[in-house]
Amino acid sequence: MSSHIIKFDLCDHVMVSADQDKIGSVITNLISNAVKYSPKGKDVEIKCEVVDHWAQVSVKDKGIGLKPADQDKVFDRYYRVESSNTQHISGFGIGLYLSAEIVHRHEGEIWVKSESGHGSTFYFSLPLYEKEK
Repeated sequence: MSSHIIKFDLCDHVMVSADQDKIGSVITNLISNAVKYSPKGKDVEIKCEVVDHWAQVSVKDKGIGLKPADQDKVFDRYYRVESSNTQHISGFGIGLYLSAEIVHRHEGEIWVKSESGHGSTFYFSLPLYEKEK
């Protein structure tokens, strides 16, 4: 039995020029964090869509959320949110840093929108693949 409800909003077939394993690890890390930082039984929503000329993936949870000060630092190496709500959660603070490095090396962007106590949505976008003429 799963501890969370995972909802995946399918998107149309899109192509990006990327290392499948590396981008897969970014998605896995974002889902893993969503599960770690949200209560059991809550939804985790994964969405893929085309925005302008970008493939955009988002992972949304209904967890503890982030304060604005933490949002600015969450992609820094070894940064961990320290609060009474996170003391029991293990980790080294490198998952989001590595995810950001992978996305940036693919010429993409990664960011978070969050409200403390109301969950977070992590996004990343990669440029769509364009065939050379």
